Amino acid sequence: MRERKKFIWGKVIGLITLWYCFAPVLPVFAHEHGGDVTTNSGVPSSLTMNTIVLSIIVVVFVIILLIVRLRKQGAVISKMSGMMATMTAAMLSSLVVGTIAGVLLAGLFLSTVIGVLFGLVVGYILGLPLSLLASMDGMLSGIMGGMMGAMFGVMVTMDYPTLSIVFVDIVFAASMFLLYMLLEKEKAASNKDNT
Repeated sequence: MRERKKFIWGKVIGLITLWYCFAPVLPVFAHEHGGDVTTNSGVPSSLTMNTIVLSIIVVVFVIILLIVRLRKQGAVISKMSGMMATMTAAMLSSLVVGTIAGVLLAGLFLSTVIGVLFGLVVGYILGLPLSLLASMDGMLSGIMGGMMGAMFGVMVTMDYPTLSIVFVDIVFAASMFLLYMLLEKEKAASNKDNT
């Protein structure tokens, strides 16, 4: 119990530290709107591009970690938790990628295709070690997340593109944190049953 409290307090302190790191930058994100978003050639600003690169790196890194974790822990995860893991990761990662594609391309068709394909691949790969049902659930959720992300990205191209990407990144990070908590609980339950 004491280790769990230390773990939770460590996460809370980490989140507070992140908040204090990013809080001074939020007004800069909020001021990026209207004509300031793009240059005359229609290219997103450097702040938006930096946010996009960082966002893609974080999403790919988290998805790779989740793939490795599900491959190691796949035998002890219940079917429902496995389906939830693939659905959550595929939908939210394709939401982020679709939003980024919508902001970058400012066109709905190609950004939808990019988001949907990313979601299909992530959902299929994540569900492979679990079951065919988990793969299908992840793939279908990836389709939905990719379409929603592309629509959202195209809609915010001229308003708040950087803040929108930061918003979907925060949603992604919060959901992945809860998903990792779920997987930890599954692991603890399987260890308890083995002893």
